[in-house]
Amino acid sequence: RKVKEKTNLFGTVTEAALGIHSISTVSYVTVEKGGSISIPCFYESKYTDNVKYLCKGCKWSGCTYEVKTNQYNSTKYWVSDDQNQGVVTWTINDLNEGDKGCYWCVMEMNQGPDDGNCFIVFVTGKGQSFEFTTVHMGSSVTGFIGDQITIDCHYRRSKQIKWCRTGGEGPTSCVTNSGWIKETKVTINRNTPGVITVTMSELRERSSGWYWCTDEDLQMPVHVTIKERPTTSKYFT
Repeated sequence: RKVKEKTNLFGTVTEAALGIHSISTVSYVTVEKGGSISIPCFYESKYTDNVKYLCKGCKWSGCTYEVKTNQYNSTKYWVSDDQNQGVVTWTINDLNEGDKGCYWCVMEMNQGPDDGNCFIVFVTGKGQSFEFTTVHMGSSVTGFIGDQITIDCHYRRSKQIKWCRTGGEGPTSCVTNSGWIKETKVTINRNTPGVITVTMSELRERSSGWYWCTDEDLQMPVHVTIKERPTTSKYFT
């Protein structure tokens, strides 16, 4: 594999020489021990039909395969490839100290070196402080068109937390206090220490997608699904 190197919190990390601009994912996430995390990895249309795999290890040339899109999921690792949206989602379950470190979201290439991008997972003890931001939330939220949803982001010792929408195309859209993200109203409440409460209202189907709380260094992703409210039928005799 053709690689180059960069330096981060885990030291020197090899980086794919190809694909880093056409494959995007989080930079750092923090998860409590025993928890689960779902990580979106966005890719350009040229990778739609490629096999994708998750590889663990800071040296990409020697990382270990954990799960591939053409193989069955395990209890530890799950993968879901939404080819219409251009996003493959990796889920890591029951995290422990041995799961911390570097992971690669990789596109398997039939010719030439594989393309990939790296993210880092930190695992903390339950309720323990951490030298970086700690953000906790569920990995998915479902709401209905015209309604609103509320998401709490918990953190410690953070810089300014923002709520952002991300995806494979176009720039990331963020709100620090209140505003709009792609025609969806976003209100952020900071009245509770260590928590920001994000309310998304005037929801529409296009509000669906991947969002995250971020302080620029760390991100915690959550997938939002907005759909029609089911109708109820009444039968009279």
